[in-house]
Amino acid sequence: DGFLSSVTTTCLFNSTKADDIAYIQSYYLNKLKFISFDSRVGKFVGYTELGVSNAKRWNEGPEVIQSRNEKERYCVRNVGLDYRTGLAKS
Repeated sequence: DGFLSSVTTTCLFNSTKADDIAYIQSYYLNKLKFISFDSRVGKFVGYTELGVSNAKRWNEGPEVIQSRNEKERYCVRNVGLDYRTGLAKS
């Protein structure tokens, strides 16, 4: 009895070029995705009533700016490391 809340952060990439990298952060409640940010879209998208209301609020606040910066801070930096490590091991 209770609730399950989780967040996933994903970096999709084909190369180390920033244009080939996408940052996606998805929020779940009881295994149901209710909102996500995708750097290819550039804003939050809601999938449920709760998600739509949060997306509207987050897209008008500092949350959207912070999420847009996460691609550079989190993905671009780490993809370079992962890419070199993966190539060195293969």
